[in-house]
Amino acid sequence: MGKRYWEDLTEGEKFTCRPVAFDREGIVAFGVEYDPLPFHVGGEASGRSIFGDVIASALHTISACTRVVVEAHGEIAILSGLSIDEIRAFHPVRPGDVLTVEGRWDGLRRSRSRPDRGIAGVRCTVRNQRGETVMEYGYRYLVACRPDP
Repeated sequence: MGKRYWEDLTEGEKFTCRPVAFDREGIVAFGVEYDPLPFHVGGEASGRSIFGDVIASALHTISACTRVVVEAHGEIAILSGLSIDEIRAFHPVRPGDVLTVEGRWDGLRRSRSRPDRGIAGVRCTVRNQRGETVMEYGYRYLVACRPDP
């Protein structure tokens, strides 16, 4: 399949991404580097937290899920990301969890001021291997329209 443009996207169209696995080492490394709260960096403090162990940062979870979302929707003429919207976390991501992201195109609209581009939203639901919804969130992209021939 070639490059897809805004006109090629369909409101409500779903896509499923490859699984994303989280291990203790990756969770701790991300936590130490980017989100050093005690329950993200391991050690005794993680064990004493309300989670009882280390958990992945929501930022880590979104970053890893963004990777597989971009892979799953393929070569789309994205000009820019506009926002990450309405992030809601329901369950912690723990070492050994394997997440699956289901996305769907949402809120497609052509730009009124720049008709050579459109806005495309993606709504994502992230579930762990137990089928629990871990997180819901969305993106909005600026996508090029098909060039005139």
